[in-house]
Amino acid sequence: MIWMCGPGHYHGHDHQEHAGTSVRPAPASAVTRPCPHCGSPVQEDFVFCPRCGAQLMTACPECHRAVETGWTHCAFCGAELVKA
Repeated sequence: MIWMCGPGHYHGHDHQEHAGTSVRPAPASAVTRPCPHCGSPVQEDFVFCPRCGAQLMTACPECHRAVETGWTHCAFCGAELVKA
């Protein structure tokens, strides 16, 4: 059961939800590296560069862990990574 308790505030059994989307800035301590395509700083866990759209990571076909574009082997299972 959910009750509305004012504009955008909903209370349920053990949680509270807010209507709309909140935007949080990236943490100041986020580790960055340069995008290999455009040089813009990107966070280590980004899959795509927000500036140029270049794909920075993909999944290993064997273990499905995230691997960086340009790696020749998976750092987690050792599988050879084939370029498309």
